[in-house]
Amino acid sequence: MPSRPKLPEIDLIRAIAIIAVVLIHSTSGATLLPIGSGSQTIFFILNKASLFTVPLFIWISGVVLFYTYYDRWGPGMSRVFWTKRLQRILIPYVLWSLFYYLFNQFMFHGTVGFDIIYFIKLLISGNASYHLYYMVIIVQFYLLFPLLITVVRRFSWVRRALIPIGIVIQAGAYVIHHEVQPLPEYASLFVSYSGVFTFGAFVGIHYSAIAAWSERYRHLTGSIMCLAGATFVGMLLLHQYGRASFGNSWFELALLVYCMAVPLWAVQWSLRRLADSPRLSAALTELGAASFGIYLVHPALLTLWGRLTPIQDQLWLYDLHTIASILIGALCSWLLVRMYAAMKKGSA
Repeated sequence: MPSRPKLPEIDLIRAIAIIAVVLIHSTSGATLLPIGSGSQTIFFILNKASLFTVPLFIWISGVVLFYTYYDRWGPGMSRVFWTKRLQRILIPYVLWSLFYYLFNQFMFHGTVGFDIIYFIKLLISGNASYHLYYMVIIVQFYLLFPLLITVVRRFSWVRRALIPIGIVIQAGAYVIHHEVQPLPEYASLFVSYSGVFTFGAFVGIHYSAIAAWSERYRHLTGSIMCLAGATFVGMLLLHQYGRASFGNSWFELALLVYCMAVPLWAVQWSLRRLADSPRLSAALTELGAASFGIYLVHPALLTLWGRLTPIQDQLWLYDLHTIASILIGALCSWLLVRMYAAMKKGSA
């Protein structure tokens, strides 16, 4: 069966997600400014409102995998799929984990050592750098994908119930982790994101219909997204200022609704930009296509920027430092990725 048409809007959605990643990592230090200052509040809101980004990237993976393979999956494709996908992510993951293992030692301690056992533990947990846990999650979904798509194709009731099944698994893992027994490396386990992945899988299977639905009900999905995001960030602000106390489950619920609404809004927004804003679409498409490279390199640039610049003892200077971090994390990383692509193309 021929491949389905490419989805150009996916790169725009990737661009939204990678911008949010850079915002989180660039503003993380600024959230620790004195509570009550305007700068801390603004950066705190930006930081927490961007927490949809990892779920959005995982949703994208679910969409792309099921959109690409659902109609043409067959027996014997598992080995080819695993070889292709895992080589594409495992080799970069190991190399960049090694880089950050050595780079962070040098930047923060001035010395470099290598402990193979410790490094292997970092690889398994995704803790060689604060952003690499995402790759561990994606590898788990790649390993499970052949089984999942086979079950979905064989049983129509599973296909229809993909989203609630994923949410139930995610909620069950949450209950076990918080109420029964903490799960090791819980944030790096696929069950922590099964709801958004199966949501992406469902969208990938029925993409045209859901894209049309998201356009028809764009005001509804946009309103739900804004309301859930404002609720999530608002509860965090109230908790920070000691004005109210909420159980962790309420934060998780608000964040889940927020993360489920963002993709639906992003699909119709991206389709509209492709139709109405060719220049913006072209820039975001290129940014989205470079998102994997930006994701890998930007923490090194942020660390280098933080170590080379003096401590800012005035708030307005710290604000400028944080804004510069955002620009360096996004634009300089993008430039490096483009330079690498050009060099690779030139040597081919």
